[in-house]
Amino acid sequence: MIKTFTGPMHSGKTAAMIATYKKIWNKDHILCFKPNIDTRDIGEIRSKDYDISIPSIGVDTFEEILNYVDDKARTIFIDEVQLMKGSVNVLSYLSIIKDIDVYLGGLNMTSEQEPFLMMPYVLAISDEIEVIKASCFDCGRDATHTYYIGEKTEKVRVGDEGYIPLCRRCLAKRRGELEAKKLYLRKKENIN
Repeated sequence: MIKTFTGPMHSGKTAAMIATYKKIWNKDHILCFKPNIDTRDIGEIRSKDYDISIPSIGVDTFEEILNYVDDKARTIFIDEVQLMKGSVNVLSYLSIIKDIDVYLGGLNMTSEQEPFLMMPYVLAISDEIEVIKASCFDCGRDATHTYYIGEKTEKVRVGDEGYIPLCRRCLAKRRGELEAKKLYLRKKENIN
């Protein structure tokens, strides 16, 4: 089984994953991973909004996870999965062939409202997807979008500083109709 917790920034994706981790009695059968590119909390999966954490192993690719899997492993957790590299087929292999439950947490969309790196592939192989909503920073409604305050100088900016969750209505207000039209209707050069 592969279950993915997804949604915007500050929605509690990591907290939901950690809550699942805590329900498993024998922690000796669990492996937890996080991409090395996320240097915020090295060696742990941490929910900043809820101040809880679990120990994790830093990796760069899905393939590296295979180096840690042994016959004891029954459950795997991966946080910030959108930042991972490699083939999601590794996750399918672990779930189907090795009979390991895989729990994943990650942002589904960028602050530009585009699918976030690996997430389309991760969501495609997931048996269960739980979209967790945040509270809109501006109005308090259910927020499903992430917005970046200011100008981003890089396409992917790791961290949560400057990002806020917004509902659709407040996202449209902040972007303005002209900017939103350009953003949503721009021509895609390559969709791979």
